[in-house]
Amino acid sequence: MAINSNQLHVAKIYPGNYTNVLRYWHEEKTVQYDNANGVSTNLTGQPVGGPVGVVFRPGWIAQQAVGYVDLSYQALGTTNQLSYYTKPYGSGQNSAEQPFLNASVIVPSPDFQKDVRADITDGIKVPAGAYVYRTSLRVDGGDVVSSGVAGGSATPQLTLIPAVGQGLFNTTTVVSGQFGTSLTGSNSRIANGSVGSTNIIDSSSLSALSAETQWKLFTTTNLGGVAASGLAQGSGIYDPRAGAGKLAGKDKALAICEVCWIVPDEPPERQDLALQPGGIIESSVYTSTSPS
Repeated sequence: MAINSNQLHVAKIYPGNYTNVLRYWHEEKTVQYDNANGVSTNLTGQPVGGPVGVVFRPGWIAQQAVGYVDLSYQALGTTNQLSYYTKPYGSGQNSAEQPFLNASVIVPSPDFQKDVRADITDGIKVPAGAYVYRTSLRVDGGDVVSSGVAGGSATPQLTLIPAVGQGLFNTTTVVSGQFGTSLTGSNSRIANGSVGSTNIIDSSSLSALSAETQWKLFTTTNLGGVAASGLAQGSGIYDPRAGAGKLAGKDKALAICEVCWIVPDEPPERQDLALQPGGIIESSVYTSTSPS
């Protein structure tokens, strides 16, 4: 069942059958790489990427995408690993660099061998027909600030949404709005450890996406002072420590982003039936597949 452009099919896991945290990975591809002798080799059937879903209620598949945006450093070129970031966002202390404005969410690979299973760099993509019921944000690793940014707000804001130029609502039923989460700071700062989430409990408030939609992280400002009136691109933020040198590992300020959704499962297949090994065994007493 292919329900996302990053995957071939969803691996359905039923309650009681899983012990690990579900991640955004289940796609198999042929990967080409150079082995230790420098010879080009193909690895077939390699798990590369895509959401894994859990059947929490018959007929529905639940999915969770968790990723990050590095608020301390920009990626250079096509590299996307945390240890490869070398160019800091900055303004004020480091006025030669632009502040963070917006970025796609990176869903990190669980595999150390990045040439075999790379990160998903085009962010959190939610398939058409899905019902998004939760978004959340966390700033972890260090404060981020707007001081020194031209036009910077004293109440800097990070928002996880599909796009700016629209309102932000706590349900998906409002056509003119979009479902997402904002974190708003104070005194020109969003403090380390700040969290926020938006959750839909009432299923009557859910609305299916008409097309595949990507959630991204933006610095925003509320038009008219109210998010429901519209969100515009903000002036930006940066990690004030980044101008002093390269940050790595737990020292990096990350925005940890989460989007959760459900999709209707496809109708059961023949393999979902509990049939005898030979297929269908006829019984004149209990059952028959012959029309009468």
